[in-house]
Amino acid sequence: MIRSIRYFLLISLLLSITVASAINGIGNYLLDEQVIQPYLDAQLIRASDLIGILNRSTTSTEKIKNEIIAYLLRTQSITGQKFLFQVWDKDGKRLMHSPNYPEISLKDAPIGFSDREIQGNDWRIYGTYDKNQGVKIVVAELYNLRRELADDIARSNANILLITYPVFGILVWFIISVALRSITRVTTEISNRASTFLEPVQLTEIPNEIKPLVAELNQLFIRLKLAFERNKRFAADAAHELRTPLAALKTHVQVALKADNDADRTKALKKVIESVDRSSHVVAQLLTLSRLGEEEALTDIKPVDLHKLAIEIIAFLAPHALEKNIELELAPAPREGIILGNDTALGILIRNIVDNAIRYTPSGGEIKVAIIDTGTKVIFRVTDTGSGIPPELRERVFERFYRVLGTKASGSGLGLAIVSQITSLHHAEINLATPPNGIGLQFDVAFPKYHA
Repeated sequence: MIRSIRYFLLISLLLSITVASAINGIGNYLLDEQVIQPYLDAQLIRASDLIGILNRSTTSTEKIKNEIIAYLLRTQSITGQKFLFQVWDKDGKRLMHSPNYPEISLKDAPIGFSDREIQGNDWRIYGTYDKNQGVKIVVAELYNLRRELADDIARSNANILLITYPVFGILVWFIISVALRSITRVTTEISNRASTFLEPVQLTEIPNEIKPLVAELNQLFIRLKLAFERNKRFAADAAHELRTPLAALKTHVQVALKADNDADRTKALKKVIESVDRSSHVVAQLLTLSRLGEEEALTDIKPVDLHKLAIEIIAFLAPHALEKNIELELAPAPREGIILGNDTALGILIRNIVDNAIRYTPSGGEIKVAIIDTGTKVIFRVTDTGSGIPPELRERVFERFYRVLGTKASGSGLGLAIVSQITSLHHAEINLATPPNGIGLQFDVAFPKYHA
């Protein structure tokens, strides 16, 4: 596990620089030898040519020749102890030679380049034959010179690396610090936040490499913010909505305690039961709405047969419709009525819509439920013969606790808010309209059709 990105990058980069420099140094050393060898061989050839020219000069005195030889040694950048030459005639007589190593004889050196060990030292020898003068010219150079040149170059490269290594370290540290500055800035911003400040972190001036991390962090902040707001809303909603039924419950209990006869006491206790039922319904609706937060994604998604699900829910609600003498009808199933969703959430949606229709449809009315396949959409439609909803109020009925004035039906004002939330989670659309006969309300929820 990497404990520190800064130190990991610093050490890794410096090690990489060291390895690369070492490889570069070794490569340069080998290449230098390949370059030095031909270059020094060419110097031997030039030296041999100059000696040949000097040997052909009949007017030069011995002193002048010696001065020329000294100049030759200087121009070749070679000390006299590492370079020698000899000139032999065809009779094997040595005509000229360098002042060093007089005891060494190179008369039998082959023509061209060759290597020979002389007195424990390796020499590079070049021999040539001048046909015009009938002389053999041999020049030689110690291999130590070539090795020393290559070693000097490698040593210089190593010294340069050692000198620049601290500079590399400082530059790498500075570059890493600049690169990690954005992470430090984000860390500082988050650490200085109050626990209740959950606004997203600004993505400006953030490197592309950490933008996904910051984006996911922002998504987490959004989810936490919505969760906190939902919890606060739940507490406020519960306090708001339970205040009235609890007050009524207390009043009915007091009436029951003060009742003088069994009839009044029984009537008061029935009111108590109604208040408890209303409170239970409100709590259940509040909990459902709390669980269906906007930031929550649907889980357990699967193909759902909307008609089969409607049969189950309507069978559960049918007794309530019979109590009010309401005719509850479910149209035959369409050829294809499959949608993709969460069956539990869809069951809550169907129950709330149909239950709302039962509550607001007067006794003797009708409620028709149908599943319609349009080819691209599957529409869940509930049509009732109630009082309907005025067009100007059809958007407001999905607000929490909003109820149309003048209705006497009991309710918490949360049912349609829950329906709206479930619809949004399923990417569906709601449409409220007046039925063709002009009586009641037609409630449509259009779901995207599922194609297997």
